[in-house]
Amino acid sequence: MQIIEISPFQAFRRSVTTVMQVVPKELRYVAILTLLGGAGPGIAIWLNKTIIDEITRLLSTGTTQNAIALILSQSLLLSSIAGSLLVNLVSDAILARRRHRSR
Repeated sequence: MQIIEISPFQAFRRSVTTVMQVVPKELRYVAILTLLGGAGPGIAIWLNKTIIDEITRLLSTGTTQNAIALILSQSLLLSSIAGSLLVNLVSDAILARRRHRSR
């Protein structure tokens, strides 16, 4: 048997091709979870920035009486808070899943 010399890129390509043939569904799930896990911190920062901007805008109007009603009337603020909670929950779930699998 003769040893074939291949470049690292060719070895990587062959490995990915083999994985795609053997477990295509799992590879797709891993790719989606990796993309979500990577995008999570950026989305969380953007949502937190939106929350801070909206609260600053509300405070600059000088209206602080009945603050809960004021906050509840702001749809952008509420959706940013809900989105931030959702992104953090999904990111934590992805990290917990990765930790569980690595054991």
